[in-house]
Amino acid sequence: MRYLMLVLSTPQDPDLTPQDEAGAPPIEGWVDRYYGDGTASAGDRLRPPEDAVGVRVRGGKVLVTDGPFAESKEAIGGFDVIEAPDLDTAITVASEHPMAHAGAIELRPVWPLDLDGQGGEG
Repeated sequence: MRYLMLVLSTPQDPDLTPQDEAGAPPIEGWVDRYYGDGTASAGDRLRPPEDAVGVRVRGGKVLVTDGPFAESKEAIGGFDVIEAPDLDTAITVASEHPMAHAGAIELRPVWPLDLDGQGGEG
């Protein structure tokens, strides 16, 4: 099953300690391991929230706003797409990411659109 890992910055997390951040493993090791063995297939860093653009269509008009659409204490700093046989394995992969130590990882199963009519999950 594919999972999207949203890599979150959590600067206002009251549980985050300097020891957590200092104990985060280097990203290079995580990338080498999981991109090297094919578990991770795509990912990158994202520009900061102030560089985001919101796009909505209302009443047939395209509305564009600067910055993030909603205020949040967390900011998405990047993403990775991983393949894992089950949720427990995906959690293990996510827990070894440096930002699980210094921020947070939101792990979401991919829900295929089934555009080809082959019976995707629903």
